[in-house]
Amino acid sequence: MRKSILAAIVAACTLAGCSAITGYPTDKAESYAKAIEVVRKNVDGERFKIYHLDFSEADELSDNLGYIVVKMVNQDDQAFTQTFFLNGQQPSRLRDLDRTFEAPRYESTVGIDLAQIDPQLIASQIEEVKTRIPEGHTFKSVGRYLIEETVPAGNSVFNRNKKFGEQHTSFTVRFTENGKETETSAGQTTYLYYEAEATVGPDGTLTVKEN
Repeated sequence: MRKSILAAIVAACTLAGCSAITGYPTDKAESYAKAIEVVRKNVDGERFKIYHLDFSEADELSDNLGYIVVKMVNQDDQAFTQTFFLNGQQPSRLRDLDRTFEAPRYESTVGIDLAQIDPQLIASQIEEVKTRIPEGHTFKSVGRYLIEETVPAGNSVFNRNKKFGEQHTSFTVRFTENGKETETSAGQTTYLYYEAEATVGPDGTLTVKEN
């Protein structure tokens, strides 16, 4: 990763929002294995096809994998979203999605096969991106790891140049500049960090977006 990655998104959070949480580190295979298990136990694979999995950090820079946002479609072509938590908290309610933007059809949706997601591969991808972080900077966490299938929208305007059924994987790495992790003004302190987005190609090649 070249120095220009520092042109990636620069963000900030309050120190309270960046407090450390232990449990499921965002760069460990065991954390993703647990998350996949939670989804498998809660989503009926006979009734739904999953087309979107978003593994997300609990709080910014907490390095704690906190929840998974799942989008799915049933055999009546109804699309829903639900959030599952790794801390034992009850899942969110099942909420239907606006078909203007997402109108998947059960039969034509390939679906994300949970059995085919390799937690060890996820961890190795994250490790590779960590090695590309510029010198003088330190990895903090993975903000999200996203697997999604391209599905049609109800409004055809949003279907241009889309290839339905394709599945894409990307993830966001968060890191700080050594010695410049915080900024204080008028008694308020913020924690400064950078974000870089990595995209996984069909052949497994990792590309890091430089903005």
